Amino acid sequence: MTAFRCLAAFALAVPSALQAGAGPAGAGQAGGGPVDLRGEWTQFLGAAVAGSGDKAARYGGRLDGFASIRGDGIGLWKGLTIELQGELLYGTSTNRIGSRLLLPVNSSLSAPPVKDVEADLSFSAVQRIGRTRIQVGKINLQESSSAVPIVGGGGKEGFQHVGLASPPALLAYPKIFGAILSAPAGRWVLSLGLWTPEDWTQRYTPEGLFGGGTNAMFVATLPARIGGQSGLHSFSLLLTSRQARVGENFPDVRPPPELEGAPQPERGGAHIKYSVQQYFWRDPANPKRGFGFFGHVGLSTGTPDILDWSMTAGVAGAPPWDERPADRMGIGYFRFSMAPRVRNALATRLPVNDEQGVELYYTAQVSPALRLTAHGQLIDPVVNAAPVAAYVGLRAKADF
Repeated sequence: MTAFRCLAAFALAVPSALQAGAGPAGAGQAGGGPVDLRGEWTQFLGAAVAGSGDKAARYGGRLDGFASIRGDGIGLWKGLTIELQGELLYGTSTNRIGSRLLLPVNSSLSAPPVKDVEADLSFSAVQRIGRTRIQVGKINLQESSSAVPIVGGGGKEGFQHVGLASPPALLAYPKIFGAILSAPAGRWVLSLGLWTPEDWTQRYTPEGLFGGGTNAMFVATLPARIGGQSGLHSFSLLLTSRQARVGENFPDVRPPPELEGAPQPERGGAHIKYSVQQYFWRDPANPKRGFGFFGHVGLSTGTPDILDWSMTAGVAGAPPWDERPADRMGIGYFRFSMAPRVRNALATRLPVNDEQGVELYYTAQVSPALRLTAHGQLIDPVVNAAPVAAYVGLRAKADF
């Protein structure tokens, strides 16, 4: 469960949802029953094959259960949907082994730390008024990002490394408590959000809301066509009034312990990002099947004063051969650049550089409900003296 936390990714998923008038599973729409239930079981087997540290194989997994309850189906009002997601994580993962890495290599098992078994529950109310969508409650941003075209999957599908599956902005946790509004404005889709900055992982009661500050976002997404193929361009601004120390346990990263003595950042911070998803091939017989380009560039300032800029670039989607129409593949590059003040604070104790890497995956559709993925990652760690790390793994995902 990587932390985003990737709010531009949330907004990239909104245009298709608004156009279809439905959530990720089409829940809460007229014509179905009052309750829509579904589940996912994702298993991971992987190992570090190059770098330093333990290279033993690791096995872990997660069970996700989803319930969408239509308001008018239980005696409430039309347009309301109550969304629930239960998660159970178990086993071990390849995160934090093999070399001194800043970012997790398995985003789906990155938080909370799995100690035998960990569980969590997200809950929110979604109200649709025409093409406007309002969501209030404990929102799972990782799950929202899984619906993003081309690069989406949230680590359970597609890319697994957090730098590609959910590029961190370090200002929002994987689970937040607040509200997000999305609505069309001409050709654009605008999203506004406001939430308490504390981590809501394994938290269910609202005591102390906004005691540590406030987080806010604004995202503008433009659907566009290039060469006759569809795409999305998104511009996002994420703001916080909180103050975060460099040595804190940030949502998506594990800074070197030497950072604990670094200067304390000022209160408040911002992250601005441009993201693109652009198809360059679509199956005329199946518009949901396509292959395209993705990328982003993000800039940060202020708290927590560890990220200077980040970027991704790659291609992913359905391979253009008819023999395996449901398979998927992708290759992507990420770079996470440390802030100059952090580099200077560590210069004499632990010289650091940008962390960067490449991931390649191929997903085979074994049956309508089962997908098997093989992936490999090659990563240049943030610590200059650390050797290049390499990881390989298998992932099996079953839907029910």
